[in-house]
Amino acid sequence: MNTSSTADTSGLRCYDKVVDDVTYKIPRGITRDVRGGVWIVRVLKNKQLRVHARFTDKRFDGPKRALDAAIIHLIHSGHARLEDEVLRLSERTVVHWRKRSGIGLCAVAYVTGPGPGRGKTFFLSTYKRVVSGRGMDKFRGKLQQVLEHDYQVASGGMIAPRSVLDEIHLKLDRLWLDPVFKAFIKAGTRKADQVAISEYVESMSAS
Repeated sequence: MNTSSTADTSGLRCYDKVVDDVTYKIPRGITRDVRGGVWIVRVLKNKQLRVHARFTDKRFDGPKRALDAAIIHLIHSGHARLEDEVLRLSERTVVHWRKRSGIGLCAVAYVTGPGPGRGKTFFLSTYKRVVSGRGMDKFRGKLQQVLEHDYQVASGGMIAPRSVLDEIHLKLDRLWLDPVFKAFIKAGTRKADQVAISEYVESMSAS
């Protein structure tokens, strides 16, 4: 049985969780303690705990209402993880924005490898070069390399033949026109603004 919470989760990164034979759509940042009958809201930023709260089934008269309360709390904390901040290229490959020391906000790709905890991270471009338009050709070339690696992982190490390279080229052509890709670029702008504000607040606190 599937269900959705009353709280609005549209635009949030979610995963499915089964509780008492019911499948709930759960935003990232919320986990379930089955034994305790509680939803836990927990968000780490820069290795620091930013949000931590517990919403018990007992207090809210069941898991669904407790989940609603947890979702509302997460959204109002300002730390909910948004769906458009991650660009999924395949079952194994995602692109996301990450702040790197010394170079600022960057687009990076991660390709899951065989076995738990294995994979490879690719640096694609800085946000500044992407948003300026000057780095888009290089950005696309890096994505080409990422998808070629994705094929190698899927095929057990085989080098992508010409037919696969042509398919990747067409896939990137479609991606460049896809509203999902444009939303991902806009998410980078939002993330860059958040980084700038955080750095400003930190500098004011240090002065």
